[in-house]
Amino acid sequence: MTLITRAVSAGFGMVAAAGLALSVGAGAAYADPPLLNGNFAGGDAENLWTIASTCAPAGCTGTVSSNQGWSSPMTLHDGRWYFFVTKPDGFVCSDGSFAPAVIHMAIDPVTLGGVLSADSNGACPGGITSATPFQLKQV
Repeated sequence: MTLITRAVSAGFGMVAAAGLALSVGAGAAYADPPLLNGNFAGGDAENLWTIASTCAPAGCTGTVSSNQGWSSPMTLHDGRWYFFVTKPDGFVCSDGSFAPAVIHMAIDPVTLGGVLSADSNGACPGGITSATPFQLKQV
């Protein structure tokens, strides 16, 4: 009887350990998408962003607002948050005139690294495009 009790107890222990291993593995495989929330500064302390994000079964969305007066909705795709801003005088053309710039930003919520891509959409003679990496810091 003692031998049977020990065998049954050992069996339950192995089943419990296997269940724990599966639940830990499942947690890692099905982790929540990385949210991006708080106040952030880029390379200069003059441009501060307030970011709020949330996820639901339909997807992840959020809003980013700047102390420079703009606000934009953002969405999560392939582990990065994306949003864009249009600045009416974002580019100085080679002839000295100003042109609007459409600025697209992609941010990795884990590293807080991002890329700012801008396009004059042909408003400057010859068009202007650029891509600049940046690093956010939570403040």
